[in-house]
Amino acid sequence: MAPYDSPPISCYLCGADHPHPFYHENGYAYYRCRICGLLALSPQPSPDELHDHYQEYLPLASREVADWGFEMAPVISGAAASLARLCPKPGRLLDIGCGYGFFLEAMARRHWQVEGIELSRPAAEIARARQLGTIHSCAVEEITDLGPFDVITMFYVIEHVADPLKTLQKIRSLLKPGGILLLRYPNTSPLLGLSGRLARTLKLMQAPSHLFDFSGSSMDILLEKAGFGSAMTTIDSNTRSPHLVRRFISCYIGLLPVLLARFSKGRLLLPGYSRVTYACPDPGKFNRTGI
Repeated sequence: MAPYDSPPISCYLCGADHPHPFYHENGYAYYRCRICGLLALSPQPSPDELHDHYQEYLPLASREVADWGFEMAPVISGAAASLARLCPKPGRLLDIGCGYGFFLEAMARRHWQVEGIELSRPAAEIARARQLGTIHSCAVEEITDLGPFDVITMFYVIEHVADPLKTLQKIRSLLKPGGILLLRYPNTSPLLGLSGRLARTLKLMQAPSHLFDFSGSSMDILLEKAGFGSAMTTIDSNTRSPHLVRRFISCYIGLLPVLLARFSKGRLLLPGYSRVTYACPDPGKFNRTGI
């Protein structure tokens, strides 16, 4: 995909005029809304470009797949434990962007009936080899006869979606009454403003892979527009690097925001760390102060 830059006329989410240029990476430009804080790539790659891009996005070598599973293990176990508290009785679960199937495997061990959606066909084949349940190789918007589900999960997917509002509206239609959506997504914008050139060197936005970056207010607006009546956001775990030195550093750095979120019951969320949002169509299911 060729880099390009085209200033948006208005914010995708709240409609505010003229988001301002905020960050450039790999020749791509991101604009931030002054009102809701949404960071968006403009213009976006075409649907065909995105589809082709994601066929090569995930590594396929067995060692790299294993490293990915090791890195995500704390996230997976933390999400599984939270869902066990919210849903003591196992039901139907759909993992969108299921990758290699590690989370599906964890939930199947907890006696959930699992299905997955994975746009990358090579990664979907790896997930199918685990023989856990049906793995759909398509976008969630293309699903016509599926559901309803007790739980739908998206780990590091919503920032890649070209039309997150449309996607979440579709997800809402696939949930049972009282069903739960679990979103995990990065909160990169604060780091971009602080680190500048270092952020570009580290390619924190993985441009053009990350199409959006959500602030707390922009995620709240998105969920409300999609028809979710209640939501709760927290920081509940951090990834674990397969490299020993990086793992040591990340465990200590990543532990602080988790502890602050836990002891403040979600009131204090440090910027720059991945967030987890639980949402439900029902108004009374969640609030801002904990599960």
